[in-house]
Amino acid sequence: MGINHDAPGTSNIYSDPNVNDIENNNVTAERDGAFIPKTDATGYRIREESYGTKRPVRVVLMGAGASTLNFLKKAEEQMKNVKITVYEKNHDVGGTWLENRYPGCACDIPSVNYQFSWKIKLWTHFYSYSPEIWSYLKGIYDENDLIEKYVKLQHQLESAVWNSEAGVWRFKVRDLKTGTVSEDEAEFFINAGGVLNAYRFPDIPGLHNFKGKLMHSAAYDEGYAIEGKRVAVIGAGSSGVQIVAKLSKTASHIFHWIRSPIWITAGFAQTWAGKDGANFEYTPQQMEYLQKNPKKYLEYRKQIENELNQRFKFILKGSEEAKAAREFSYEQMARHLKNDPRLVDKIIPKNFNPGCRRPTPAPGYLDALVAPNATIFTDAIGSITEKGFTDHEGNEHECDVIICATGFDTSWRPRFPLVNGQGVDLRDFWAKDVTSYLSIGIPTYPNHFTFCGPYGPLGHGSFMPLIERWTTYMFDVISKAQEENIKSFTPRLDLSLQFRQHADLFLQRTAWTSACRSWFKQGKQDGQAAIYPGSRLHFLHLLERPRYEDFEMEYWDSNRFAFMGNGFDEREFDGRDITHYLGLLEGKDEQPEYGEELMGKLAGWAVGK
Repeated sequence: MGINHDAPGTSNIYSDPNVNDIENNNVTAERDGAFIPKTDATGYRIREESYGTKRPVRVVLMGAGASTLNFLKKAEEQMKNVKITVYEKNHDVGGTWLENRYPGCACDIPSVNYQFSWKIKLWTHFYSYSPEIWSYLKGIYDENDLIEKYVKLQHQLESAVWNSEAGVWRFKVRDLKTGTVSEDEAEFFINAGGVLNAYRFPDIPGLHNFKGKLMHSAAYDEGYAIEGKRVAVIGAGSSGVQIVAKLSKTASHIFHWIRSPIWITAGFAQTWAGKDGANFEYTPQQMEYLQKNPKKYLEYRKQIENELNQRFKFILKGSEEAKAAREFSYEQMARHLKNDPRLVDKIIPKNFNPGCRRPTPAPGYLDALVAPNATIFTDAIGSITEKGFTDHEGNEHECDVIICATGFDTSWRPRFPLVNGQGVDLRDFWAKDVTSYLSIGIPTYPNHFTFCGPYGPLGHGSFMPLIERWTTYMFDVISKAQEENIKSFTPRLDLSLQFRQHADLFLQRTAWTSACRSWFKQGKQDGQAAIYPGSRLHFLHLLERPRYEDFEMEYWDSNRFAFMGNGFDEREFDGRDITHYLGLLEGKDEQPEYGEELMGKLAGWAVGK
């Protein structure tokens, strides 16, 4: 059988819309694509794009702390066609480490494990203080010019409303410098504002009548001199204990209130800390060793992380680990309190285990309580006067400074209208209690994610690995929306309620639901414990990839497979290796430039030459 070649002049027949096969009696017209239909009988049309083409989307993030930093850095490396805008209410980036500068403010996680896996540095202390952590974050923002490219400082969101028809969030944003309000919109809205960002003063009669220096720990005046002054510290949470421990050494007198029992234990990874879990400064020899031995530095971080990941066991009521932690902590506390009968009886808990509140490194706190310059109250403060305060018996005490370490609004409700497509404001949706989807999403709120929302792993360990996992999860969803032309992802309410049902029952096994006051439970003994029902490894496993079956997904296309496009894959055109599935040369996913060396050695025609 012979092969008939096309006649001269017919090579462009595929692209010639005027060809009429019958009139021209052209036997190659169908073969050369002249009769390829533009649509089918329903009007469906092939999208002339390769599979993997990413449509442009916009993302708005609220807050410019550690979470947003990781998002921006990794988005530049991994995402395409994404326009990002960050609104930050403060004058600079850094989030909680910019805002919290009270004396003794330090991270409760060892420094070497409170850093991104992609940006390792040498730290000065085992538990780093706030300025060093802020400098680390700020340095990365500056090195990559991320503020200039993405962040609008001193801009505060005033409303966010989902428009179902347009498939976008619509925002009103106030410029805090000028007071003007502008509008913006984006397909995705990410809350990276953190959990502890709306500080509150205590409701004590006469508080603002005080004529001395009044400060909140989250808005501390760093330039104010404490030396020789009489200082009242209200609040015995993580900030309060660090402040008392630090100021006890310089203030002439400390007044402090501990209204309910608390476990004061060594911070995380105490095996590697100083004596009794104390913080310490790395020696030049230690820092040089870590710098010259990166593999040993990794091993050091892994061993500390190994200890952190095992602490979940002592959170479980009735476990041997819980018993050992309780006995160890009791002995340690009683010893540092010099076995003072009143303080031991009033402060050391009897009906809940360590871990009910997140441990905070505050070496010196217990010693400060029994120091000669300390007056410790275990009953509620009476009132604030112009010169100081009255105690529970009505006695007046004069002081120069009042520091309110009284925490934050931990209700989870936003400070502005956040409205879904049905017109429901999140402040109303969460008016009585909170329901989230795996901590990262909110049921009935489309295309909205949160870095550590309710029922997140708040109770133990470093946030940095979690931030990296949340970011990867968000990228997965955004990329799927881009590639498959998906309008919205909405966590299903029924499945979110099932997740919460499981969580609430499981959490009864843990110290987190015991009768202590904790910001996990909105500062209440019996508040809703919106914490993840499992270990950090359990959480990281669950969020390895999105469970798309848990979402209601709305598509822009009537045919869900329209994303398959013109039959080609984007990889075939964008410079990536088109044989990547065989392995990558030198670890790079780039199309190699092949030479002729192998052909001269291995081609059949070269044999015997």
